[in-house]
Amino acid sequence: MSFRGICALSLLLSVAAQAADAPPANAWRTVDPDNLVLIDTRYGQVAVELAPEFAPGHVERLRALIRAHFYDGLSFYRVIDGFVAQGGIGEGTASTKDHPIEAANLSKWPPLKAEFDRASSPAPIFSPLGNADPMAPDVGFEDGFAVARDPADKREWLIHCPGTFAFARDNGPDTATTEFYIVIGQSPRRLDRDLTAFGRVLAGMQYLQKLERGDPEVDSGVIADLAKRDPILRVRLASDVPAGERPSFQVLRTESKSFADMVEARRHPTSPFYFRKPPPVLDICGVLVPVKRP
Repeated sequence: MSFRGICALSLLLSVAAQAADAPPANAWRTVDPDNLVLIDTRYGQVAVELAPEFAPGHVERLRALIRAHFYDGLSFYRVIDGFVAQGGIGEGTASTKDHPIEAANLSKWPPLKAEFDRASSPAPIFSPLGNADPMAPDVGFEDGFAVARDPADKREWLIHCPGTFAFARDNGPDTATTEFYIVIGQSPRRLDRDLTAFGRVLAGMQYLQKLERGDPEVDSGVIADLAKRDPILRVRLASDVPAGERPSFQVLRTESKSFADMVEARRHPTSPFYFRKPPPVLDICGVLVPVKRP
């Protein structure tokens, strides 16, 4: 059989298996509209779920910024391929350059206390991945989010996987104010527990990948030509969108048997495509938590 035929057969078997083992309705949870952020770009809409249990202060700030229409009309001004897309005022969080609001209004958004980690959650809230990780003593999932933890100090934090939403900061730990970034590559796990991550993209990563890139060797990727920066057309909370227009998302519960079965199937693939069996080791960022539109 040709390579194309093998791939087609593998896909058919995968689809059949998924249909046979489809998670039951109670294995899914509906995302709270107050935790669902909708970012409109010129390419399409990006949906982000917030994790207020990990960073309540940052979530509260983001909600306030969104309801003040702070980000509407701003831009993604620092975009580095394989790394992050950063949006907001512009480089220098205290600067009013390129921002339409008056300087006095920025005093409403003072620096935030860092929320890099929190006390570890008990089982079964935390679902361990089941193999060693090079960046943390233990990794797994909580309520759909990839989480790392350290049993020694009983602390845990969100992992910088592709799609992670976080606030940028200056050199000091307690200096985040308004600027956000979204991970668009695989490299930023060195930022774990060093910046406050508090969300993840549920849909629309393909639109973030279309953003104009900056040169990482020039001004840390800041796009100097304002005309080349992709605009942030509008940012809203789903809870502020009329019910008839409001998008809805469901996330597979990561403490469910359905998710555990999915992880084990990925760890031990049976597809005929593999003539050399992969080692039973998973990358935490390579295990995608299923999301669907009901």
